[in-house]
Amino acid sequence: MRAENFRGIVYVRISNLPEDQKTQIWQSLERDKIIRIVRENTLLNDCVLYQDYLSWLEQQKVPNTGPKAEQASTPIKFRMAFR
Repeated sequence: MRAENFRGIVYVRISNLPEDQKTQIWQSLERDKIIRIVRENTLLNDCVLYQDYLSWLEQQKVPNTGPKAEQASTPIKFRMAFR
């Protein structure tokens, strides 16, 4: 995602994100992380500081800790049989 810079404020607009990220970020990001910026007489009310966006994105990449993850970490034991 390309960040924008306005008067030293580096941010991304939620409306410019891919569709799946738009939905997820609106549902999961804390509302106080969504900021408003007035730029050229236009109110941008769907901005997120770039650093907050990167933090949110990193949280989305946390590996699944369900049963499959546990199975993958369990060592496999082999027995050899001789005739």
